[in-house]
Amino acid sequence: MKKILLFFCLLLLVGCSNIEKEKSIKVEEKKEDIITDNKKPEYIDNNPIKLGLFAYDGKYDSKKVIKDAYYTDLISGKDIGSFEVFLTSDEEISGSDFKDTWYKYYNKYEDITKYKIGYNIKFMLDNGENYSSNFLEPDIFKYSPYFYVYLYDDVNVQDGEIYSHLEEVSENTIITSIKLYAVDNIDRVESIILCAFTYDSEDDFDEDGNYRGNSLYVIRIKRK
Repeated sequence: MKKILLFFCLLLLVGCSNIEKEKSIKVEEKKEDIITDNKKPEYIDNNPIKLGLFAYDGKYDSKKVIKDAYYTDLISGKDIGSFEVFLTSDEEISGSDFKDTWYKYYNKYEDITKYKIGYNIKFMLDNGENYSSNFLEPDIFKYSPYFYVYLYDDVNVQDGEIYSHLEEVSENTIITSIKLYAVDNIDRVESIILCAFTYDSEDDFDEDGNYRGNSLYVIRIKRK
């Protein structure tokens, strides 16, 4: 009788042990599911577009890409500079007509219409304060104590048509150029970093809104 009771006790112990193991496995599986569900997909940028920033000078016969720094007078009431984006890594471009030259590079890419052009402006004041913002649509007075920011679509206009800076954007808008105009407190600005980039969706920006793609071109705007 004692042997029978001992045998049943052993069976109970083994059974309880197996149940606890199964519970433990299920808990671990649930934890694994939660971790998997919360894990963000890895960001991969397949954007093939190369681009460069060129200073606008009213001529299109030939112009060279700005390398590293652009020197200018940072004086209130004057343009800091106007900058055009061409979708090429060529260091020099040529052509007598802006639209023809621009589309020559634009049309080399497949599925190009899904991409937009945006800008980021960073600058530091004389007291060490730093500012940084993206410009994906018009926001002229974002930095109004120091300078104004004007965006332009130079290609979606009729030939010979007089046009001005953008006040709004649509699905067809292409922000091909940007102009910075100095105002009262420009003397407090140490230097400006201008970045042009292309993007196709929100995942090209991190949680803080910083562009994280590989299709960009950066210049530093400095005092003469």
